[in-house]
Amino acid sequence: MLSGIYWDLPQTIRFPMGSEQHPQSILKGDLVVRLQQDFSQHMKKDLETVVDVVFDTMISALKEKRRIEIRGIGSFSLHRQKERKFVNPKTGLLTVCPSSYRVVFKTGKDLKSNFLP
Repeated sequence: MLSGIYWDLPQTIRFPMGSEQHPQSILKGDLVVRLQQDFSQHMKKDLETVVDVVFDTMISALKEKRRIEIRGIGSFSLHRQKERKFVNPKTGLLTVCPSSYRVVFKTGKDLKSNFLP
């Protein structure tokens, strides 16, 4: 049921904006509400479609191993994680973790200088 993408989690797992567990979280629905406040002339359904298209495009670009750059915010890219061997502490067997890719976010200059220490 969990797909590894935060906005695809079932409603029962999500935390509402400003909850005690995750006071800093912004969910996909929160983005749609914010867009609806700023662009009240557009229908909510259309704004949801826009947000979906943006995220789907980002996901498909990463699947194609392409880099995503959002000026002023940062960039997303894939880094290859090497294959590694480890000992399973429960069984004591030597196990191999195959190589894989991980998504890396690099903060942009504007975001770094304005918001981060």
